[in-house]
Amino acid sequence: MELAHARSLIIVHKTTTRQSADKEVHSRHVYLSSLPPIKGCAESFATLIRGHWGGCENRNHWIRDHIFREDDTRSKNWSLNANLAVTRAGLLNLKAQLLPNKSWTEIRQTAQYKIGFASQLIGKKPAQMKKPCG
Repeated sequence: MELAHARSLIIVHKTTTRQSADKEVHSRHVYLSSLPPIKGCAESFATLIRGHWGGCENRNHWIRDHIFREDDTRSKNWSLNANLAVTRAGLLNLKAQLLPNKSWTEIRQTAQYKIGFASQLIGKKPAQMKKPCG
């Protein structure tokens, strides 16, 4: 494996205290970056890493867990679960492109009360969308 653009190796040592067991857990996370190492850049790398994972959690995992209730899936059917995951990912992408300023609650309510709203979104391009919820 060639890593021609890797210029920095970042190692993060993390200590987490589990409240239930009152126990410290130590872990190490390794990151590669194309940014050059600069003296005193540890804080910058830490901010980038926290921002990346915080964004993933807020934009993706939280929505999948709380809006789509993905963790409540009881099915053991791998194909069904894979298809549902692809559908959820498509919905996340569709919202990001067509309705970036609308909350999931607004979208859900509009879809419930406006017949044809969901079908109106399918096949549209972002430039074609004017006021889908208005």
